[in-house]
Amino acid sequence: KQWYQRRVAITAGVPVMMALSAYFDNARTTTWISDKMFKWTPFGVPAQWHGDFFSQEGRDSRSLMEESLKTHFSTTYFERGHKWLVFFPEGGFLKNRGESARRYAEREGHPLLYNCCLPRPTAFINVIKAFRGDVREVPEEVSHIMDVTLAFTGPSGDLCLSDLLFGSYSQKKVFVNVRHYDMNDLRTKGDEELKLWLYDRYVEKEDLITNFKNTGHFVKGKEFTQLHHPRGQLLGSLAFFYIAGFFLFMFYSNTLKRACGLFW
Repeated sequence: KQWYQRRVAITAGVPVMMALSAYFDNARTTTWISDKMFKWTPFGVPAQWHGDFFSQEGRDSRSLMEESLKTHFSTTYFERGHKWLVFFPEGGFLKNRGESARRYAEREGHPLLYNCCLPRPTAFINVIKAFRGDVREVPEEVSHIMDVTLAFTGPSGDLCLSDLLFGSYSQKKVFVNVRHYDMNDLRTKGDEELKLWLYDRYVEKEDLITNFKNTGHFVKGKEFTQLHHPRGQLLGSLAFFYIAGFFLFMFYSNTLKRACGLFW
C-alpha cells in the first residue's frame, strides 16, 4: 500500500491528480481528503459514497477532526480495502495562504517558502499514526509515502480551471515529480519529529520548483518520461462529463423551478 501528497497552488491541480489516478488505474481504491465546504457539491456527494473524508479547518474543530479521521480509517478506509490516500498538507491555495504561511514561518524560525506554503501538519501526523497501527491494526503493510509535485509550462504559466473546461491548454505541458520515502523511517517518530520531517520535505520541494523554473528540470540530468492517455479513456471521460452535466442541469433547473413556484 502506498499513499501520496501533493503541493496545492492552482485550481487545476486536483483534476491533474485525478487524471494521474485514473491513468494508473487506482481511482477505485483511492481515498481523498478534501475541505468540508465541498461535501455537498455535485462531486462531493458521490465522493461521500466513495468513502472520501472531508476535513474542517480551524483550531476549534481540530480535535474533532482528529477523532473523525481516526474513526474514518477504522470504519471506512480499511474496511473498503482502499490502498491509496491523497491529501493536501498545505490546506489551501498558494495565492491565499502564502503570505500568512511565511509570517508563521518567520515567527517560528522556519524557512520562508515562496513556491509553496509551509504545510499544516495535523492531518499528516494523524495519517501516519493510522498507517503505522496507532488507530487500529493495519491489515496490510504500508510501505511508502509518495510526494508529488506539479509544474507547468506554456502560455500564461499554470493551468487554470477554464483551460480544462474549454480545452485551451494544447500548448501547455504538465510535469510531475515523484519522490518515494520509506514508511519505516517514520514508524518511531513522535508528533514534533513528524512535523519537522514534513517541513523538510517542503523545503526540498521549494528547491525542486526553483530548479524547474531556472532549468526546465526538477533535478539536473534527470529526464522526463512522457505519459500518453489511451484515446478510449479520454473519449469515455468526455462522454461522462457531458452526460453528468446534462443530468445535473436538469436536476438543478427542476429544483429551482419548484422553489420559485413555492414563493410565487
